[in-house]
Amino acid sequence: MRTGTDHSISREATRVTQLEPPPPSSPPPPVAPHVPTRAGPGLATKFSVAAALLVLLTLGGAVAVATWRANEVAEKSIRESLSALPGIFRAYQGSNEDALRRQVTSVADEPGTKSLFDTKDAKTLHDWTTDKAEKLNARTVFLFDANGVLLDRNDQEIADDRRPSFAKVKWVADALLGIPATAVIREGKVLASVASVPVLAGDMSLGEGRLRGVLAVAAPLDEKRAKTLRGITNGQTGFLANTAKRGEPPHLELSAATEAFRGDLLVPVLAADRSALDSLFRLGQAVGPLEVQVAGDRRVLAAVPLKSATDETLGAFVVSRSRDEETAAFRRIRDTLLLVGGLALLLALPISFAMGRRIARPLAELAKGAAEIREGNLDVKLPEAGGDEVGALARAFRALLGELKEKAALEQMLAEMRRPDANSTRAATLTTPAAPDAAARAFAGPRAGTVFAGRYQILGTLGKGGMGTVYRALDRELDDEVAVKVLLPEAFDEGTTVGVTLKQEIRLARKITHRNVVRTHDLGEADGLRFLTMEYVPGTTLRDILDRKGAIALSPGLQIAKQLCRGLAAVHEAGIIHRDIKPPNIMVLPNGLVKLMDFGIARTAEGTDPATQGDQTVGTPYYMSPEQARGGELDARSDIYSVGVVLYELFSGTRPIEGRDLGEVMRRHVSFEPKPVTMLRPDLPDLLARVLMACLAKNPAQRPPTANDLYGALQRVAA
Repeated sequence: MRTGTDHSISREATRVTQLEPPPPSSPPPPVAPHVPTRAGPGLATKFSVAAALLVLLTLGGAVAVATWRANEVAEKSIRESLSALPGIFRAYQGSNEDALRRQVTSVADEPGTKSLFDTKDAKTLHDWTTDKAEKLNARTVFLFDANGVLLDRNDQEIADDRRPSFAKVKWVADALLGIPATAVIREGKVLASVASVPVLAGDMSLGEGRLRGVLAVAAPLDEKRAKTLRGITNGQTGFLANTAKRGEPPHLELSAATEAFRGDLLVPVLAADRSALDSLFRLGQAVGPLEVQVAGDRRVLAAVPLKSATDETLGAFVVSRSRDEETAAFRRIRDTLLLVGGLALLLALPISFAMGRRIARPLAELAKGAAEIREGNLDVKLPEAGGDEVGALARAFRALLGELKEKAALEQMLAEMRRPDANSTRAATLTTPAAPDAAARAFAGPRAGTVFAGRYQILGTLGKGGMGTVYRALDRELDDEVAVKVLLPEAFDEGTTVGVTLKQEIRLARKITHRNVVRTHDLGEADGLRFLTMEYVPGTTLRDILDRKGAIALSPGLQIAKQLCRGLAAVHEAGIIHRDIKPPNIMVLPNGLVKLMDFGIARTAEGTDPATQGDQTVGTPYYMSPEQARGGELDARSDIYSVGVVLYELFSGTRPIEGRDLGEVMRRHVSFEPKPVTMLRPDLPDLLARVLMACLAKNPAQRPPTANDLYGALQRVAA
């Protein structure tokens, strides 16, 4: 088992930064004289004027457009609608015929229907057809024998010696051949859709079926269907029947129509148009749109032929739309716009002024609060947040103010820690470096004032450890301060994995660019020494702060926790699992900025792990997740557990899991439930305590799923 970050030089003992006392204060720059800003019209006045102009412009434009476009839009609407009439009617008629055919097929498949053809009782047949006509809401129900002879129909009594044969009628003939059929039929001036299906006995799949007869049902094209089509076509609709005998000129009679169809006037007008009649009844083609005058009313109509099964035109479906009615709607809109616009103008001024005052009040309070925050007063009163955009702005201000307070508390805590002790003439480091081993003492790295690797001017030593030394240096090519890790030559002895681990640290850390993550630059070699360059962070580790302060107050603690979550979220979004989150790997700068560092044992979520050999476990036992301690599969939720351990220690001053040795600590992470943090810190908010303990759940599924989720939960904690 390998614990800690054995081959990384950034250890608790090496995260040492000298905190210099603040420089002597210089005289403040001259303050420019305050020039009062000239006040303009208030927001309420601007709202009133804008509303009035908007109403006037909208009203004038709407009236002009409505007047200019009324006739054009009405004409286009009518013609486009009527031009599509053939397709609309075919789709409607086809849907109705399919539904009727399914109904008839269902009845034909009933055992009672099949047995009818064995009876010779005319009354039984007639009672059956009458009952089915009522149940199916049909005009006529027909029964034919296997030869096409009419057995019965519900609307007539058929004498035995007067049973006509329909064998040559196509919709019956098709059914006799076993093919269901639909058609339009006419009886007198009544038009109807008929569906006929064969009635079969025996199992057709076994070839044992035999024809017993034909069942047909006729549904009238009546006023109900005309009303349905009116809703589809937005016009007055009617069915016209051609009652002329074959070979004679068409003779039109109204079969059924909507109430406002005005068939008494429209039928004679259409009958007088010989060209339209010729197209409908001789050529079988749709006609229209046609413009006609009906009692002074300008109307546009179109007609679709209604054909029998043998393609004979038996009548027509006609749609009529009034141009005056179409444009009347636009005229009413224009008149209504004028009336409503005038009323709106009268109401808009006072209402918009009141709304402007209402909106401006919280904005003014926010502006006043921002001015006070700029002056350094963080105890300002902000307006209550509503559900609108102003409320969202107020909530954002409130959250910003909370962040500023927390950061100010963190900065104050750090400033207090930088103050010289009574027995010291300058600020000491917050930790004492661990004594380097013999190899480290014998190691002679670059000296202060020299240039290392032809580029880095060594400014001083930040810390030493068992793996080497960390220097503060000036990158002369970029004119920027950096930290340089110089490793002991012994770290690369045969059998070690330091080289592979450091390369992984560079590769993973370079994927992340975030203000809460320490940037790692490059891995190099000079004068036989391996070194690593990274961002110079002039701060101290969270480990040093906890050793000095113990439990942290709520406000600065929340600020550290939130920034840690933001940095970890960036790490996870890059597809990286850190695996070694602990106080020594969390830097806190004097300005309150928190940075996550040390990717020495991190790995990609789906990648290999060069830091692990065999069954070894990597990480720091005190901060390991249960699955990490077991050597199991890890994902981002393992880091969430480690964050929970850090936050537990941050707010209570004590780690949640302790043990006599590292092995016991790892075992207790797997099986031991830590005591609730409120037992050690009763004043913690309940939400914070619940979130913290959720991070420490043994089951990863019970932890916050992502660092962003944890950050959102911490944002809801009131400091």
